[in-house]
Amino acid sequence: MQNGAIPSSSHWGLFASEAFSDAEQLLAAFFNASTVGLCIFDSQLRFQAVNNALVAMDGLSAEAHRGKTVLETLGNVTGLELALQRVLLTGEPVLDVQISGHLPNRAEVVHWIGNYFPITDCLRSVKQIGAVLVDTTKQKKLEESLHKLSSRLLEIRDDEQRRIARELHDSLGQYHVRLKLILDILRGNDLEADDRAALLAESMQILDRCISETRTISYLLHPPLLDEAGFVSAARWYLDGFAQRSGIRVNLDLSADLGRLPQRVEMALFRVLQEALTNVHRHAHASAVDISLERNIDCVALQVRDNGHGIAPEQLQRLQESSSTGGVGVAGMRERLHELSGVLDIRSDDSCTVVRGIIPVPCAKNKSTRVRQRKTPRKSAHAA
Repeated sequence: MQNGAIPSSSHWGLFASEAFSDAEQLLAAFFNASTVGLCIFDSQLRFQAVNNALVAMDGLSAEAHRGKTVLETLGNVTGLELALQRVLLTGEPVLDVQISGHLPNRAEVVHWIGNYFPITDCLRSVKQIGAVLVDTTKQKKLEESLHKLSSRLLEIRDDEQRRIARELHDSLGQYHVRLKLILDILRGNDLEADDRAALLAESMQILDRCISETRTISYLLHPPLLDEAGFVSAARWYLDGFAQRSGIRVNLDLSADLGRLPQRVEMALFRVLQEALTNVHRHAHASAVDISLERNIDCVALQVRDNGHGIAPEQLQRLQESSSTGGVGVAGMRERLHELSGVLDIRSDDSCTVVRGIIPVPCAKNKSTRVRQRKTPRKSAHAA
């Protein structure tokens, strides 16, 4: 914009003619108040001015920049000096340059996006370079976290598929092999009537077991009760089967006024319950487990406490770290709760382990009436 009268309307927008009466103060105000990094370089690519946002971005004081080159202040930051040299040589702006590297005063790798433009004299020679720098380090971290989450979810899915395949092979597969052997025997004509009847009776028993196992596996993948009657009914069904198959005594303590929860919350709670009890059965060597579910005014909390031998301190520390990739089952619980803004807490000593999942549920009733129920082991075809 040339010096002289400023029109009240132009392609830059609409403004009063006195708006730019003190251009230096206006420039300084915008320069220092900006939330993105701004700086000016001379023709030798030395800092002449930096704003407060850039000072916060690179961790250096304003005085530490002045009169210094990029290499002297920021080190070998990929892309920055090359972009400045390009502007100096061509006299053209260089936009959307990705910058990354280690800064002397920052422990982490930083990621910036830079836009650079020439400031020319009356002969159109580049005498200064202006730079606008946006810190995208947090965005990069989020992108990396999303990538890790996607990989972890794939790992969880693969682990679940392996578990289902193993269960099918160990249960239904064995029944099918026995049925085939019986059918091969029945195909012969040299059997006595009593032997044939006994084999047919055994075949019917095996078929009944196949039907029961298929129903159990189907229900464990997605219990119909969860949709039809809600978490409480589905949890009671699952805990009954768990107690019968594992021989572990289950003490159940539920809020009487729990009611129906949002579908995603009920599914997350059920999967956390499943995984926590699976870990108890496989690793805890426990004889009893206490399960409580309480709905407060702003959240619902599920707790699973066993009387097993606990988790080793170093393993517990890994499990408690949200960034840990160890323990696919724990990672699955944590991610399910995280999707609903919930948290997973695991505590353990040499006498017990407590797994607690909390999910925000607004507008819940604030009551403390509770119903207690005890499950004791007995024979059944339910799956643990």
